[in-house]
Amino acid sequence: MKAQADSPVLEMLKALADQSRLRIVSLIWEGGDLCGCEIERVLGIKQSNASRHMRRLREGGVVESYKKAQWHHYRIAENHRKKSGMLASILESARNQDQLLQEDLKRLQDYRSRGFTCATIHEWVPFGI
Repeated sequence: MKAQADSPVLEMLKALADQSRLRIVSLIWEGGDLCGCEIERVLGIKQSNASRHMRRLREGGVVESYKKAQWHHYRIAENHRKKSGMLASILESARNQDQLLQEDLKRLQDYRSRGFTCATIHEWVPFGI
């Protein structure tokens, strides 16, 4: 007997059922389009861990990726971008309850407001990491 595939909603929830992945999605939601190196640096995670989590988020249909020059970029999947959708509700709730997600967003704001990019991220000295 064949195992039945999980529904897209269940796949999304499974993908989000990890604090690191939830932090990544929160950051991408706020940033709109982020390079893998930006995600790694802002969250203070290793490239290997980021890649593993990004693969799970792509498989769960939460994020999309594309390559631009040597950098891999990520954005929220088209079907999850509605501000009134389930993902938005999950992120709002998580951000209200998790101080770490709030600190991540502050670091992203610091990074962006100071004009850093993928090419200059190595010069950015983040606070709180």
